Amino acid sequence: MFFSCSQSLDFNQIDEYTIKPAFSVSLTFFTIDATSFESVAGAPPITEISQKSDVKIFESGFIKDNLQQLDFEFEVKNEFSRDFTMEILLLDEDDNLIYKLQDLKISANNLNFNQKEVIDITKNTNVVNFTRVEVKLSLDDKVTPVDASDIGQINFKSAATIYIEAPL
Repeated sequence: MFFSCSQSLDFNQIDEYTIKPAFSVSLTFFTIDATSFESVAGAPPITEISQKSDVKIFESGFIKDNLQQLDFEFEVKNEFSRDFTMEILLLDEDDNLIYKLQDLKISANNLNFNQKEVIDITKNTNVVNFTRVEVKLSLDDKVTPVDASDIGQINFKSAATIYIEAPL
């Protein structure tokens, strides 16, 4: 003879369960040296460089529909003896501005610049529509051009952490 004890199971508990994964992805990165600021003879000096990158984060409807928060992290290594400002824009497929992140103010010879920005999607619902990132690097001193023979680089790296919350 066998005896067992059991409670009645509540299968409705599964309806109350929520998954909350987080994913980190590389966003955009580049290296710029002094020759990037070289202008054609007779042309005005180059004081701003811009780069656009396509972002495929929100191609999945699941991610787009359940996104709660985006964390952007930036690392910059500035080997130049010049101050720079980086402007980071989130754009839609037609290059319309969706969201502008806080400018990065990078001082001369700063080899370890880090900045993080958190976006709450419930307060910025349109952010899920960005498909491109544009990074504009501008010299703070626009009068004195960068000498093409200067040794040094600017290394830029960025990543995004995506926080999702969805019912199972």
